[in-house]
Amino acid sequence: MDFRERARSAAKNVSGIIQSAPSDELEQQVAAVIERAMIDAVLEYGQRSVKAAVNCCSADKDLAHKIAEEIRRSNTALIANLSSLR
Repeated sequence: MDFRERARSAAKNVSGIIQSAPSDELEQQVAAVIERAMIDAVLEYGQRSVKAAVNCCSADKDLAHKIAEEIRRSNTALIANLSSLR
């Protein structure tokens, strides 16, 4: 399940909790807000992972940089995939 599907599912769950049937447009807007929040969280935690890799491997800077670069590449691929969903 991708971010968009998860966001739509969450929007439907919110509608059920508040016992309201919003318009399709409003439900899409809520799903977009949820999707953006998920993407932002993934990117933030990716950056934290890079920092952790650099900090934990400070004795071996080359390894730390390799790990950090791999995390950055993964994040770039994720962003490209998510951007193509829009």
